[in-house]
Amino acid sequence: MQRIILPYLAGFLAVIFFQQPTVELLHLAGATVNTAYPLAPVPPLGVPGFVMSALINGVIAIVMAWLLRVSPSRPAPWIGAIVFGGIALTAISIFVIGPLRGEWPSGNILPRIAFEFVIDAMWGWGALIFMRAFMGSDLGD
Repeated sequence: MQRIILPYLAGFLAVIFFQQPTVELLHLAGATVNTAYPLAPVPPLGVPGFVMSALINGVIAIVMAWLLRVSPSRPAPWIGAIVFGGIALTAISIFVIGPLRGEWPSGNILPRIAFEFVIDAMWGWGALIFMRAFMGSDLGD
């Protein structure tokens, strides 16, 4: 049970405490027009956008914990978590979730990819921090 709930909770909290603050810092720096904690309801649940993101990223954190074999008995895979978050979440956002919402990748998507990579890499780092903080026993073996 701990192999599922703790990574899910870590991924959920990483959105709130790492990914969304990064969005706001980038907004304040003038790098994006997006603001943190979007409250507009998102289908299919009709919950605010950041809550839907947290729910989805919690599931992805379970996969990350399994793939990176996160465990208290192993060194923390910091680089792996940052790269996993940056690449996997960016790809899912742009090539899966975007088209489901009717947003097709077209034209110059490099700025969007760069923005998504940064905030998703921060998510990966935050998820690993929370996973390591929550661990009481081995998650990966």
